[in-house]
Amino acid sequence: MKQNTIEQQIEVADNSIMAKDYDTLMSIYTDDAVLVIEPRRSAVGKQQIRNAFIKINEFFDNELKVAQNGLEVLESGDTALVVANTIVSGPNFQAVERKATYVFKKSNDGFWLCAIDNSYGHEIIQKPCIRSLF
Repeated sequence: MKQNTIEQQIEVADNSIMAKDYDTLMSIYTDDAVLVIEPRRSAVGKQQIRNAFIKINEFFDNELKVAQNGLEVLESGDTALVVANTIVSGPNFQAVERKATYVFKKSNDGFWLCAIDNSYGHEIIQKPCIRSLF
């Protein structure tokens, strides 16, 4: 069995988002995953997450760029917390570095899957979003 790492899964996710390869993107999420779309708004489950990423990409004129500028993985058994500096940008959108938090769970077959995708980090409790994504 080939092992994967959380860092590899995050790289797959970032590349899939930018390529608009939603099938590959969904393969790194648990079935009941949660994606924070914006503060106070989440998508739950793969279908809602897929739909959210399609709309988010449209919001960024179909040129959403995502990159990591450093991350730290804290593992405990089959659970991991990732804290990352995630850079989000688009052609008409200034790059923003977010203090992201992600939670990964190891599946029965040994693959790390994202259970919680929160690119906003603590910002979700600090203030409401000024401009809605969609």
